[in-house]
Amino acid sequence: MMLKSTNLCTAILVAALSMLPALADNTTSSPPKGWFVTGSAPRDFVFGTEKCTNGKCAFIKAKTDTPSGFGTLMQEIAADKYIGKRLRLSAMLKTDDANHAQLWMRMDGADGKMLGFYNMDDRPVTGTTDWKRYSVVLDVPEGTQDIAFGMFLNGKGEVWAEDFRLDPVSKNVPVSSTQFSKTPVNMNFDQ
Repeated sequence: MMLKSTNLCTAILVAALSMLPALADNTTSSPPKGWFVTGSAPRDFVFGTEKCTNGKCAFIKAKTDTPSGFGTLMQEIAADKYIGKRLRLSAMLKTDDANHAQLWMRMDGADGKMLGFYNMDDRPVTGTTDWKRYSVVLDVPEGTQDIAFGMFLNGKGEVWAEDFRLDPVSKNVPVSSTQFSKTPVNMNFDQ
């Protein structure tokens, strides 16, 4: 009987000691309340919160240098009170050896029809960076039923975010868009 009790105590002690690193760095292994995890390969990432500069921040960390896709931390809200307005999503981001860390926002209509989208694909946060505010601005057109937004990490590295904001802004604030060429270029590949 004493042997079983000793084994149980040892097992409890080993389990408690294995949790010390997580307690020491104040991290969790689940998304913050009100947020959810998705993406093309969420299993390749760790999501959670930890203590940062101004309190708590959320993070996405790749489990490997070669994840098979991206992981997203996001929210989805009803669009009712934003119809006809211009919205700015902003957050403070910090990265460590990040392939691509990005904010994104999407306007969804009936039957999942996308009415607006921007994801910083033309200006991702890469490498190792200190805290800086980034933003995405979109109009909320008639017919929008919900607004989805968040941050994602595509590929290796880590990204932290704090102070997310979703604010109506003046129509003078430019809408975020990927810049496309007005006409085709170098169609014969001779340049």
